[in-house]
Amino acid sequence: ANGSPTEARDYVRRILARLITFVALEHNVVGNVGSLAQDVSFAAFSWPKGRLSGTKQLAMRQATLMCLTSSTTPYLLATPGGPNDWSYLFPATSARQRAALAEVFAKFQASLHVLSDELDEYSASV
Repeated sequence: ANGSPTEARDYVRRILARLITFVALEHNVVGNVGSLAQDVSFAAFSWPKGRLSGTKQLAMRQATLMCLTSSTTPYLLATPGGPNDWSYLFPATSARQRAALAEVFAKFQASLHVLSDELDEYSASV
């Protein structure tokens, strides 16, 4: 509350960089431990006190988590019209709507590229 707007922006940038890094790391870990989580008696995320393994419900939750996080997903940062352009995922009922959605996607990607550059610059300076 006492800092300048520049200090506040730097603080928010540091928080965003940490959160993005944390989420990316967690997704990489969760997406790669499917084989370990298949056996709830070997690698339960938690289990009741005094029990030797997790519950059946926990096994189902782990399996669901593995299924939902192990599929291939598009890269968030993309160039409109490029090989990683995922704007085709937006449903459009007309050419006009498709053009409007493409414009929104392009603006989002431009903003995301600016944020990426700022975070890269910050990471290089630390």
